[in-house]
Amino acid sequence: MPSMLLYLPISFIFALEREFALASGNFSNQLKIVLAGELISFLFLHISSLTVLRNRKIKQQSLFLCIFVWATTGVIRGFFAEFYATSILELDSHASLRIAVSVMFSTIGLAFAAYSFGSIYELETKKEALRSLNGFISSENIGLNSEQIAMKEEAIITLQQTLIPKVIQLQRLTAGLKKYELSQPLALALFSLEEQAHRLVYQMRVNLDNLESIPNPRSGVVSRIFSSSRTTLNLWPNLLSVKLSFFFLSIGGVVVQFGRNTFAGAMCSLIGSVGSLVILVFFDRNVKRAVKSRGSILVAAAYISIFILQYFYSSRLVPYLFDLAQPFDPWYSAVKITFAVYLASLFISFLKEDAILLQTMSNESTNSRVILDLKSSKNELLDVVNTTTNQGELQGHISGVIMALNLLTKDEDTFLSSRDPSGIINNANTLLSNAIAEIQNLSVKDLLN
Repeated sequence: MPSMLLYLPISFIFALEREFALASGNFSNQLKIVLAGELISFLFLHISSLTVLRNRKIKQQSLFLCIFVWATTGVIRGFFAEFYATSILELDSHASLRIAVSVMFSTIGLAFAAYSFGSIYELETKKEALRSLNGFISSENIGLNSEQIAMKEEAIITLQQTLIPKVIQLQRLTAGLKKYELSQPLALALFSLEEQAHRLVYQMRVNLDNLESIPNPRSGVVSRIFSSSRTTLNLWPNLLSVKLSFFFLSIGGVVVQFGRNTFAGAMCSLIGSVGSLVILVFFDRNVKRAVKSRGSILVAAAYISIFILQYFYSSRLVPYLFDLAQPFDPWYSAVKITFAVYLASLFISFLKEDAILLQTMSNESTNSRVILDLKSSKNELLDVVNTTTNQGELQGHISGVIMALNLLTKDEDTFLSSRDPSGIINNANTLLSNAIAEIQNLSVKDLLN
């Protein structure tokens, strides 16, 4: 439907221009002939959208099927205009010209309308997908933030209330053994055990400080790019369309002029289009090099130059170069061509702005996914810290050392007799070494990055 709404007004004007030449003299009759063709062709397009093209919104259609529908629309448009003119109004027949011009215009016009809205729909679909992805990323980000805060607090509590108190208890037990007279090997083993205990306390406090230094994750600011609606259509283009403008002027001009002045009119239109193309190329290069504020002035200057050129061409050169039966008024021809360039530039400007917005959204989405991956990696590290401190071998190593020292002392003052306590202390040293190695492998410092 949007394609048809874009196509129909232009189709109506072009058909009316054709009938000014084929059914001259009575504007009311010209209007009726055009309406007969346009309304019936619109009905055919609507029926086609409900039948042969009913799946166009869910899957790609055959190009040949689309061309068949567009060309058939032109045939019906020209045929019913001819039928109304000859059978109802009893005017002269121009069947071949009406049908040929209608087929050419309908095929090209509907193809362009489909391409235009297809391009816009493609961009909007991609933007909607990025908006959905951003919503998922935002939700996942909130979940990861809450999870990180909870795991960080759990790790801090485990160190503060469980592990550090146990190591302090271990130091007291070691100090209690020093009150007794010990052999030199036993004293050295005990000294090593005490040093290990100090290193373990130090390492735990370093990890605790690092954990407490980890800033709480920021929730992040939702970019307004994703919450914004469709791209605003500015009424003044910020660039000039060279290729599309030339397509409009050459193809559209040939179709219209052929319907009024046959081959001479088509050649006249092509030569005029080349003149406009030269102006467009010149101004387009200057617009691209100019600053934004000056670019608008250059775009306006391009429109004025095209209008002046076309007015001069239609009023001065065309009468000398071509013998046209139904020439356009110079001012009307200049206005129509300038407006065609304006429409082409407006469409290209809109597509470019939409494409830039899509690229910006894509970049923002990529950055958000990178941040999400980093948060997920931090949460995995925190999970390893919690697993190691709560359920891993670290708790077992420290508890084993405390149990071993309890075999040698009772209530810090009573030394239990043992034939060779150095073996127990050496085993305790081994357990503490393993505990220190394990606490150093927690990589808590990586969480600060």
